[in-house]
Amino acid sequence: MNVVPTTRRASKLAIHFGADAARRVRTMLHRQNLRNQAISQRVLPSGAIGCLGHAEMPEQGNLLFFTGLPIHGPDIRQVADADTAARRLPDHDGAFAGVFWDEQRGILTVVTDCLGMQPLYMRHVEGELTLVSTTAAMHGDPDLAAWGAFISIGHPIGERSLMNGLQRVPPASILTWDSAQRRLEIRRYWHWPEPSGAWRNHDFLDALEQDVRAYAALGHHGTLLLSGGFDSRLLLFLLKRAGIPTEALIVAHADEYDDADGRLAEAVATGSNMRHRKVHPPADFFSSPAYLDYLRASDVGYPSLDLFIAKVASQIDDAAVWDGLAPGFVFMPLHQHEGGFDAYRRHEVRGRDSAIWRAAKTLFKPEVAEAMFEGFSDDFRTETSRLPQDMHGLARFVIENRSRNRASMNPLKVYASRTDAYTPGLSKDFMNHAATIPFAEKRNGRFYRNLFARLDRQALATPFLSGGELMRGSSAGSTYWRERARAQFNAQRARHPRLFPGSPPPRAAHSTFLGAHLLEPDPWLNPRLRDALKDVNADNYLAWKLLFHWKAWQWLHRGRFERLAGGGHAS
Repeated sequence: MNVVPTTRRASKLAIHFGADAARRVRTMLHRQNLRNQAISQRVLPSGAIGCLGHAEMPEQGNLLFFTGLPIHGPDIRQVADADTAARRLPDHDGAFAGVFWDEQRGILTVVTDCLGMQPLYMRHVEGELTLVSTTAAMHGDPDLAAWGAFISIGHPIGERSLMNGLQRVPPASILTWDSAQRRLEIRRYWHWPEPSGAWRNHDFLDALEQDVRAYAALGHHGTLLLSGGFDSRLLLFLLKRAGIPTEALIVAHADEYDDADGRLAEAVATGSNMRHRKVHPPADFFSSPAYLDYLRASDVGYPSLDLFIAKVASQIDDAAVWDGLAPGFVFMPLHQHEGGFDAYRRHEVRGRDSAIWRAAKTLFKPEVAEAMFEGFSDDFRTETSRLPQDMHGLARFVIENRSRNRASMNPLKVYASRTDAYTPGLSKDFMNHAATIPFAEKRNGRFYRNLFARLDRQALATPFLSGGELMRGSSAGSTYWRERARAQFNAQRARHPRLFPGSPPPRAAHSTFLGAHLLEPDPWLNPRLRDALKDVNADNYLAWKLLFHWKAWQWLHRGRFERLAGGGHAS
């Protein structure tokens, strides 16, 4: 099994071909350097290439390194020129971006993984090319259409980022930059499979176990992030079958069903005899420096205030973590309602009259809010019109967009700032089969249950909590009924807080970051905003949250984050 040596793996990259390349690359690396890692840089005749971590940057000759963790690939010593790089780098699986510089020909080749899960952003304008691992490396204005998607569905669509002019490098891309001609070409090496019966005879468990063994061969057994859902439980029993010793980390989730997720995870770990530990994030987490770290690591790219995944990220203290399957939603159709895109629009897309868009209209100038909504609407129509309007097309849309852009679905966006993320299932062959599984086979955990029945029936002994829904295990035992009663009680408490003394006030009132700086003059915002938000209460809580994300994004991408974040307190 070929393993890419650590001297060829970096955590972040920055590349620029154009004016003042050496200074720009060093500046972009500094903006991405959250862990004070070593900076390596190579100055070229018309550009510069740099990275964070241990990747080698010889002073002359060819360069080859990766961000992310490529697995199952060829011996990289075989890659000696740009043409070979374009042929061989796509043979890797896992989440990665591979970079090869052909010194003799002056050609840069960059290859992204088959679903583009490893973050990589590009700006190409006026004969210049810039590539970075995080948007925080760049300064720029907001992309209003992407912000409209942020408001409507929680993440940008397609290749957009929240920054105008900075886009994701497409999935399964072979990007070639001829530095002499200043010419950019991008072509795809893999495409989404058409519906077929390919899934029927594929051994998914064997394929996943091969990925598990490949990650373990990188030299660290890692920590399993264990929840009460399906993905992490499947990984637990795959690790057990492969004989890979590891420990489970369970993060208490008191904000949802009084920690039903944590209790179910503990039951699974205990029943499978896996060593585990449970941690309890502080009640004031969203007013803590740890949350600021999360915001920096995530580029403030999706709504995260009150989001549980931010707490999980703060508890990781190992060199590597196993975090479910990549991409998410492969075996379980969450956010995919029967009825295709019509049902998706009704259930998942927040329309003009939704509470969050009413908040947006309070915050932004009318023309800005309108540009956001119309920009998102145009993008949504464009993205969905290229896909089949059935459940197969919807699954593709959700995986290509939500899985790729949301932190809770794509651990490469946040965890990689502090650890390696092992993500079994991210391969061309796996997706050629998994993407053809019909909706009916995945509904209500059916496909997972069949896998567990083959893998280890102990995995079915404990109920599941998936997408906020409590689901039976192999039988409706006492654990299921006890958790169901707790869930019903908590639902009543949420609906009628006045009947339950001590119910918490809006969380925004306790955030250190909701202060005077949020209301400073801003050309995009409603000039009468200060009057509308003079208090923090349940009626304007969504407006405060949206304003916080908008401002935090601006601060981070304008170099003011450290000075301003947390600089004031909400009244």
